Amino acid sequence: MFGLHDALHALDKQGTPIGVSVIGAGAAGLPFVDQVEMAPGMQTLVVVDIEPERAAACLATAGIPEDRIAICDSVEEADRALAAGQRVATSKLSLSWAVRGVDVVVEATGNPDVYAISALNAIRAKKHYVTFNAEGDVAIGTILKTLADSAGVVYTGIHGDEPGIIKALYDEVSALGFTIVAAGRSDYAGGLPSWSRETVADFMKDCRFGATQQNLSMFASFCDGTKSNEELCQVANATGLAPDVRGMHGPIVPFDEYTYRMPQVMDTKENGGILSRIGVVERVLPSDVPEDNTVWNFVVARATNQFHKVFIGNYAAGTLAHPRTVEVLETDHRNVLFYTPYHYVSAQAPISVAFAAVHRQASIAPLTDALTADVLAIARKDLEVGTVLDEIGGVTTYGRIDRARVAKDGNLMPLALAQGATIVKPVAKGEAIPFDAVRLANEKAPLVLLRRLQDNLVDVR
Repeated sequence: MFGLHDALHALDKQGTPIGVSVIGAGAAGLPFVDQVEMAPGMQTLVVVDIEPERAAACLATAGIPEDRIAICDSVEEADRALAAGQRVATSKLSLSWAVRGVDVVVEATGNPDVYAISALNAIRAKKHYVTFNAEGDVAIGTILKTLADSAGVVYTGIHGDEPGIIKALYDEVSALGFTIVAAGRSDYAGGLPSWSRETVADFMKDCRFGATQQNLSMFASFCDGTKSNEELCQVANATGLAPDVRGMHGPIVPFDEYTYRMPQVMDTKENGGILSRIGVVERVLPSDVPEDNTVWNFVVARATNQFHKVFIGNYAAGTLAHPRTVEVLETDHRNVLFYTPYHYVSAQAPISVAFAAVHRQASIAPLTDALTADVLAIARKDLEVGTVLDEIGGVTTYGRIDRARVAKDGNLMPLALAQGATIVKPVAKGEAIPFDAVRLANEKAPLVLLRRLQDNLVDVR
């Protein structure tokens, strides 16, 4: 991120801002567009939504006068509107990558099928591609990153959501030469598979985040642990860190104990921790009550000298003013904690647009030599023959991370391919769903075809 301030202000001064198109004008896209319009050196040229009026309203909310917003149905219309100084609202997905002046395509829908189609076409059109879509990225991000590299463009997830924040911490700590013990995030609402769209409504009404997410199924996916598993799979595939066990351990670490307990809990069993090995991704439950739902992102690293143990350890725990703590840290703590107690998602995501366009670098993207982890579709209940699997956060499945080698050897279906699939062999509650137990909704969908290509071309760890 260093240098972006000067570069963006220079673009602003030159009158050559980064041209951005945004797919999705909902809970993620709306505030993202507003933030892009606040930032120097970039502007939103096109907003795509299934409802073009909502796309237009998104631009208006960001301060674009109504007489400068044109609803367009074709590339030709859109090009004329942009040439006349207008912004474009549309329901036509292809306009996001096909109109003149767009440098970066941003996908903010949460829909893996839209993600697959738009990513492939944006890369073919040689546009940088920035995605909010964790579910799609962990299914086919590796092959898309490979294609983007070949096309000379950037494929990336966003800074601001947990995976991007964790990757930034990881890069800093790793660059300083520390050995990484664990990296991850605290889970939301306890991460329990009992949450679904049928059980989460009352919680969402009382939750302060409910105002920004009105989709019950999507909200449930944050509460049932699916989203944290997807997001930490993103981190695993971008770093080579791996889950220690399926679904990760998920220890309870209350926030008032977080800074001093995390270095102890995130360690190997022989050192008094919970892990069988170091170099893992991990989720932490903030407490035993779902209302305790603040999200922190962390990297735990090995301490190798007294400066690490005393200075970093005490700063993290906020105990420099309490000498009695120093002795404990000096003698007992093998690890130190780096953490960020916030993530601002759409407000920080424009950083990834700038990072891609200015520095031609990803904020977070899969390594392309091999896949480290996968997110499996787990049966939320006993699934009988004929059951049609529903959406993420629904009543039939939830997602849990495992090693990519385990998923491939077991022929296990990634969660992103589950929706619309029909059960052809019974699957017991709590079991991962194998490919041979389902008939996919559409074998020729771009998401499925790209996944098959990735399975054939990319090694697994």
